Amino acid sequence: MQKKEDKTEELELIDLEWLLDHHKSKEQERIQMVDSFNIKPGDVVLDLGCGPGLWTSLMAEKVKPNGKVIGIDKTPELLNFAIKNLEKDPLRHLIEFRKSDFYEIPFRSDIFDFIFFGNCFAYVEDHFEVIEEMKRITKPGGRVAAKDFDGGVFIVHPIDPWLTFRILSAAAQSLKEKPIEPKFDNFTGRQMHGFFLKAGFKDVTTTSYAIQKLSPLNQEIKNYITGNAEWLVKAGSPYLSEEDAQQWKSHFDPNSENYILDLEEFYFCMLEIITIGTV
Repeated sequence: MQKKEDKTEELELIDLEWLLDHHKSKEQERIQMVDSFNIKPGDVVLDLGCGPGLWTSLMAEKVKPNGKVIGIDKTPELLNFAIKNLEKDPLRHLIEFRKSDFYEIPFRSDIFDFIFFGNCFAYVEDHFEVIEEMKRITKPGGRVAAKDFDGGVFIVHPIDPWLTFRILSAAAQSLKEKPIEPKFDNFTGRQMHGFFLKAGFKDVTTTSYAIQKLSPLNQEIKNYITGNAEWLVKAGSPYLSEEDAQQWKSHFDPNSENYILDLEEFYFCMLEIITIGTV
């Protein structure tokens, strides 16, 4: 029994470490995205699915000096990190964290000026139930923003494009025919505009961001890219040849002669999408 508990803690730690690497590798792009939200001083903002609270602090910069940002998440380990990390945040008086899920958000109606739902739609079973709950707690004229990525764009050079296509295709086929638990949709980004239109939001806008990384890469970026590459080959493994899987893995193994992340010509690009609608 003790062994199982240790393994659970290990997996949770890995998830947190990946989220931190993810944030550090895209921090400048995320600052630009938050700038585009047009959050005003004094706004009351909800960071729904805040995880370790990394976006929460970025949005607190926009609501100062007397606004409020509340982050909620259902994962205790991530919330514990967010709360502990908050002790070092100069804007901690503007930030609050609470535990909750997405379907029954513990706030009365019509109180938020802006809601941010980041990298969460991919895990949601009922998109419209969550959207209706977000609309309920948003003030009339307030806005809801969802950000997610789309796994259809994953460019890594120098890797044979045909190998990349086989890896992406295998992962997509596996997710469709052998769904994982908990549910995960690798192609959420392209769907969000339609979700918002069907849900009756006004003034729906969608903006795509090509996130690119060039050599030299810091360690956080290497960890982030490698983590994505490892997930893809693992997800697609039922539909991949052993040769393809090993060749792909070798490109991200620093002990392999095929390792590419230190090459001067290295190029990485993926797609993130933000949809915003007015209530």
